[in-house]
Amino acid sequence: MKRLIALLLLTACPWLANAANVEQLIQLTDYVGVDYAGAVENGEIINAGEYGEMQDFSSAIVEQVAELPPTDASRQLAVHASELVQLVEGRADADAVKAVTATMRQLFISGYDVTVTPRRVPDLKAANALFSQQCVSCHGISGQGDGPLAASMEPPPTDFTDRQRYQDRTVLGLYNTITHGLEGTAMQPYTSLDEAQRWALAFYVGQLATTQEEQAAGDVLFQQLEDAHPLTQLDYVSTHTPAELNAAHGADGVSVMAFLRGHPQEFYHTSSGTQLLEFSRLQLAESLAAYKAGNKKAAYELAVEAYLEGFELMEGNINAVDPGLRKEIEAEMTGYRNLIRKDAPLATLEAAVQQIEALLDAAVSKLEKTALSGKTAFVSALVILLREGLEALLVVAALAAFLIKTDRRDGLKYLYAGIAGAFVLGAATWVAANTYIDISGAQRELAEGFAALFAAVVLFSVGFWMHSKTSAIQWQAFIETSLQRHLGTGTLWGLAGLSFIAVYREMFEVVLFYQALWVQSSQEGQSMIFYGLLVAAAMLVILGWLIMRYSTRLPLRQFFAVSGIFMFVLAFVFTGNGIAALQEAGKIPLDPINIPSIELLGIHSNIQSTGVQLLLVVVAVVMLYISESGKGKTAS
Repeated sequence: MKRLIALLLLTACPWLANAANVEQLIQLTDYVGVDYAGAVENGEIINAGEYGEMQDFSSAIVEQVAELPPTDASRQLAVHASELVQLVEGRADADAVKAVTATMRQLFISGYDVTVTPRRVPDLKAANALFSQQCVSCHGISGQGDGPLAASMEPPPTDFTDRQRYQDRTVLGLYNTITHGLEGTAMQPYTSLDEAQRWALAFYVGQLATTQEEQAAGDVLFQQLEDAHPLTQLDYVSTHTPAELNAAHGADGVSVMAFLRGHPQEFYHTSSGTQLLEFSRLQLAESLAAYKAGNKKAAYELAVEAYLEGFELMEGNINAVDPGLRKEIEAEMTGYRNLIRKDAPLATLEAAVQQIEALLDAAVSKLEKTALSGKTAFVSALVILLREGLEALLVVAALAAFLIKTDRRDGLKYLYAGIAGAFVLGAATWVAANTYIDISGAQRELAEGFAALFAAVVLFSVGFWMHSKTSAIQWQAFIETSLQRHLGTGTLWGLAGLSFIAVYREMFEVVLFYQALWVQSSQEGQSMIFYGLLVAAAMLVILGWLIMRYSTRLPLRQFFAVSGIFMFVLAFVFTGNGIAALQEAGKIPLDPINIPSIELLGIHSNIQSTGVQLLLVVVAVVMLYISESGKGKTAS
């Protein structure tokens, strides 16, 4: 019998009150509502296998509803679940079954705090690419269920262009099926896709049965709706079928539904992309709810996500209009995470969230006034590239100057190879981030953090090596053993690796920040992004030329001394920023201390990052002392 495993799993689980399992119950209830029409018609069984399945599923729903914690919702669900069984056993009309399952769906949603909407704008362009990669083999190029593997499948894959089945499906139901799969069929859970990708796919396949003409007509009707109309609410559209909208709002409602499924961005209509700040607000609310429920770990993870996936992608824009506000929001969100970590009273956390929400409101207000057009987009693009590119430039310029000064210009090709590789991979990251993958904030910060710490170790080692060559005797020994041996092919490839890491680390962040900036800007603002990028790139080129020109004029020993100090400073900066990135990803605790933050030097006002930086200074002092002592003994 089809989907027998699903029934066994449902029967075996007495803990369906958590969100994931309630989602599966919603999926099962919706499945009965949609497929019952294929089993019974005019009181007669037209497909014995389907009918047996409807009997089994409806009975399983009754059993599992009975195991829900006793609440008003569970008591109402029990009544409707029993009614569903009676309707199935009595071979009732399909419309009666749909009405009961629709009522149960809304009771599940309202009674068990189920998330029914995406937290960010579903990207249907990316979903189209995902569909081509993941779904075409079964569902076909156009979603008609005629893929190359379809003929061997029982039951056959869903035809998303079937208008009748489209009428009975919700976007939430599609999302749940993509998330949990459907046991006993080829439809497996897509655990490799993140939440945003699954929502985007749900909207994408949910509009395949519509036409462009229908969506265009729905667009006109949607623009005429008042703000309070149900069809302007994302949760309403996500949890209702086109058939239900037809009953409530007529054919116009169905047209509007077709348009909204194809254009979900209409629900995120803030002019400057401030939906990212709204995402932060939603995540903070969920974090607070998790803390209330006693789930400290989930509360902390949600707080980290609120920062990384929302605010941080907007901080460049906020910084362009109000740097002080940006710092205040950053500090408050950090403070909120620390309150969770230290088991602060619930009232304290509620007050902290209220404060953050007020600051986010202020940020939204400022951003809405500027709308990221013209000047704001230009300044944001300029600042992003200058801020992220400066560290990479300093490393590359110092390495290039070193090779030139030591007459090893042949090593420049290794350095440039590392830079070229970083640019190629950076371009690939841009393409991937826009089409194939959704790079999370945590992944971004982890990559940046570990890359910065690795670079710090290398820079520290190179800096100490340079300093060791500054005494007369040491320098003479260095010359005698020749640069060729010290700067062999392996070392040169090591410099290429360092230049690659230094450049790609910054490109990785620039790509993601520019991606967020682009979608948040008006058409005018998007054109200004290019100008901001070009001006910043020109400024970096000029700065690099100045470093190269004046550093290579120093006598060789002085050059090594200055470069060695410079490498120590860069290692100090990278260490602080690397620890900070891992803290933002939630992997290292953050305990604030009362010192000023100096972003240029990578100094952040917390114990962990400053502590590691101080340790680095102590190690450097000890190593220099030992080195100088060794030089003195050699000289004597």
